[in-house]
Amino acid sequence: MIETDLQYGEKVKIEPGMMLYSAGDPLTTHPIYYVIAGLIRVGIPLSDGSALPMYLHPDSVFGVVEALLDCPRLTTAYCMESSILYRWDREGFDVASSVSWELALDTITGLTRTLRIMNAEFGDRIKNV
Repeated sequence: MIETDLQYGEKVKIEPGMMLYSAGDPLTTHPIYYVIAGLIRVGIPLSDGSALPMYLHPDSVFGVVEALLDCPRLTTAYCMESSILYRWDREGFDVASSVSWELALDTITGLTRTLRIMNAEFGDRIKNV
């Protein structure tokens, strides 16, 4: 995606070791992120207290689910290396993704990837009702 596609939000630089948010945190004013450069680890909490890690690289979008559901954070996001992110509030993201097919595609691809990982990890635990 080219930088002109990143609109209606703001660019931020995040240092290694910085926690962006933790599971259970309330949403901030800019809850949706896009990775321009760097590496972010998102941990999905598991019932045994551990977390399933997912590593997000440039062109990854995260924080969308909680913003759409308007609920507290479901995951933890941690900066692994110096990163440049773009972040939006819900309204700005809605507008940005409606005018940039690349952003919409990156969002759908990321959500699909997460679902595939979750199915691969936990699909055998789901019982047919």
